[in-house]
Amino acid sequence: PGAYAQYAAYATSRGARSLTYPDELWSLYDDYAETSVLGDAWKEALLAGEEAAEIALLMSLTPNLEHIEFCMPDLSLRENSAPQYFWPRLLVPSAEWDPAHQFHRLDSVMVHKRDLKVEMPAPDVYGFEVDPFLPFIGLPKLKVFWVEVDNSGTYEVLPEDYPLSDEASHLTDLTLGLSYIHPMKLIQILKRCTKLEAFDCNFQPELVFVPGFSWDTIREALSSSRHTLEELTMNAHPHSQLATEHDSSEGTCVAIGSLRELTSLRKLDVLQTTLLGFENLLDDLTLAVPALPFVEMLPSSLESLTIDLCTFTIVPYLEDMSTKLEEQFPHLQEIRLSSIDLKIWDMDNHPEVEHDSLLQSRKDRVKRLKEVFVKAGVQWLQ
Repeated sequence: PGAYAQYAAYATSRGARSLTYPDELWSLYDDYAETSVLGDAWKEALLAGEEAAEIALLMSLTPNLEHIEFCMPDLSLRENSAPQYFWPRLLVPSAEWDPAHQFHRLDSVMVHKRDLKVEMPAPDVYGFEVDPFLPFIGLPKLKVFWVEVDNSGTYEVLPEDYPLSDEASHLTDLTLGLSYIHPMKLIQILKRCTKLEAFDCNFQPELVFVPGFSWDTIREALSSSRHTLEELTMNAHPHSQLATEHDSSEGTCVAIGSLRELTSLRKLDVLQTTLLGFENLLDDLTLAVPALPFVEMLPSSLESLTIDLCTFTIVPYLEDMSTKLEEQFPHLQEIRLSSIDLKIWDMDNHPEVEHDSLLQSRKDRVKRLKEVFVKAGVQWLQ
């Protein structure tokens, strides 16, 4: 990085040239920069040695790219603004520049997390901004967009710097890990994806309450890929509005509702609250808002069901499901549950002498439930 500007200043000096970069390559760079296909601001940034402009130069000279991997630099970010990883207008069409034509073979984009140095002070915020990479999703051939977890950047990126396309996306695999992305921007992306086969997202806390963002809107957005989606993994940070009870007028977190329109879904990995919502604060064994039975919620195509952060509240739902396995879930091969919280604390309403027997009865109930699934040929993994 920065080599183009240094080379331009000493282009006539043979001693300044590196054997790594032959004259033909430097000449190509120089001629191409003169065309200013990405705009005059890009050319000025290029001549000034800005890394983002140089990366754009390299990418604009590689029309046959099929795969790109970005590795975030090892540094500490203290400013409340995102660094530029490549020129912002690289993926924006103009009269002289068509990114869809330029990257007509690009099939996958992967973004790797930053490796933090041990000696870095803990108070610093580390991570990277996801928004600059999102416009790649609008490219016509892109199938895989994968962002490694732990991108804890929460920087303010201007939407006009990295505008999203409204064109339908042919993405098949969207993985966003622990991504900080504006919820409604994600909804916009999901609505554009009509051929998703796998979606994996761990929703992070929103900076402010986002009206219109709920499990309902996520489910509705996923309906664009209802005939193709095979794998769905969705979790929410405890402080996300998706995983938090709101006692204010902003509403209460509720369950995701029916997923039965996802007719090709084979693998589902979610939190219990995603499926059932929250328990009643006055009665820990009932739900604040009744949830659908699993036979009305889950598609019959399901082969693997993983539920995390389970409480005893889920047991009746699984018991009802177990009576209809052959009829409603003929393809189910495994069910993975976290350790089920038996809710010992709610026994305060019972005489102390009954506590042990009540706890044992709950354990026995879970054991019988497991036996029913295993007898039906479904692996019970816990």
